[in-house]
Amino acid sequence: MAYADIGPLRDCKHQEVGIVDNLIQYFSAHPVALMILVVAVLLLIYFLFRGLLKLMLITGLVLIALCGYSYYKAPDDFPGKVRETIGRIGDQGENIIEAGKEMIEKGKGLADKLGESVTKKKGAPAD
Repeated sequence: MAYADIGPLRDCKHQEVGIVDNLIQYFSAHPVALMILVVAVLLLIYFLFRGLLKLMLITGLVLIALCGYSYYKAPDDFPGKVRETIGRIGDQGENIIEAGKEMIEKGKGLADKLGESVTKKKGAPAD
């Protein structure tokens, strides 16, 4: 297909303009629209982080309250319980990591078997 065959574009030079280039040109020509967009994005970020910050603060306060209650009930046992709980969390984390590694290895084995069966099917004559 030659350039003469493409209708209205035959007189134009081949030039592609991307979406980003169009946006840059538009916002360069319309700075008020750019300001509105920036304010909208900043408000969106503010509201998202405000909700996340509020959730983190509430979770932290609940955690502190639970630790305070546990300390109030048994102040002598509290440091030992904290160490035991942290150790248990560490052990469970290690178990989860090991289980994840085993699943990845199983997945690799299944992918290899699937690849072998596809290769065998391609090599087999058609019925």
